[in-house]
Amino acid sequence: MFPRRSSTLKFFLISPVIVVLYCEWLVYLTQPFLWNELKCNHDNSCTKILFIADPQIQGEQAVPQPLSILFNWDSDRYLKSTFSVVVDHFKPDVLVYLGDLMDEGSMATKLEYHSYVKRLAYIFDLDYPIVQVWLPGDNDIGGENEPIKFDKITEFGKVFKQPSVIMYRNITFYKINSILYKVPQASDEPDMNVRIAVAHYPVLARAFYGRQVENAIHPDIYFCAHEHVSKYTKQNKNVETHFLTSWDSRLDVSLDDGFKYEIYVPTCSYRMGTSKIGYGAAVIENRQIKYTVFWSPQRFPYLITYVVFLILFFIVSCCFGTRKLISRTTIPKGDVLLPLLNNAQ
Repeated sequence: MFPRRSSTLKFFLISPVIVVLYCEWLVYLTQPFLWNELKCNHDNSCTKILFIADPQIQGEQAVPQPLSILFNWDSDRYLKSTFSVVVDHFKPDVLVYLGDLMDEGSMATKLEYHSYVKRLAYIFDLDYPIVQVWLPGDNDIGGENEPIKFDKITEFGKVFKQPSVIMYRNITFYKINSILYKVPQASDEPDMNVRIAVAHYPVLARAFYGRQVENAIHPDIYFCAHEHVSKYTKQNKNVETHFLTSWDSRLDVSLDDGFKYEIYVPTCSYRMGTSKIGYGAAVIENRQIKYTVFWSPQRFPYLITYVVFLILFFIVSCCFGTRKLISRTTIPKGDVLLPLLNNAQ
């Protein structure tokens, strides 16, 4: 027995629209209701910082066309949507990009490299002036499972041209190149400034190098990426590791409590093999830091939903085709058959 054609058609016309609206629009708008509250007590002495880690926008070499066009379009749209919602909600004063901006930056041609930079500008577009701090990752310049590409270091420096020390209000950002194991030099700054060391690779986890950086600039706190997880280490004589993976996790740090903190910011890309995706956010006020993660929705479940709908649409289309064929080939019954019988007699 077949379902009524009109009701089935209505269902298959309306339900995809509802699914697409939810997956491409509503799911992002509902995220702020799930985030932990992160506000300033006094706006004039408060700085909001948003940390963006491992977006790793997909390149042109890993997947052949035309699939690469589809994959890149979807991952770019996802990053742009999640970033826009976070910025509208948090309204940061500073953006810190913690490296691995591109997935294939270290192997890209110069033309590809600059096309990736244009995509980054489109994804992380802002409608107001803001301080931005850019760091390279191993996928941008090499260094993890491949040699460091010095031509890419030069190209990254040309594209994202800025000093290694950036000051904003009472905060000094030290850009630590933990890929090259460079030790930064302390800058002239007020003693009361908050010193923040930002790096792609973790710094304190590398004991000897960590001590070199610590002795050189004495940071108050470290932020890093690379591992695609949300956690922090707290150390004095011993090292403690704590994960920040629940929706309501928030870290409150007093920079004068005698501990040294290194905060690992999770990836913001759904392509990194983890369901815990988001943006790190910190509020700094009077040497007090409040930090949390603005989590993003997963993407793969919604892509799977699209595939399921396509399969169902195909099955229903086949059923309607079979029904139409049967209706055309059915032998006439009842009164329609009587004239034929009479003629036969």
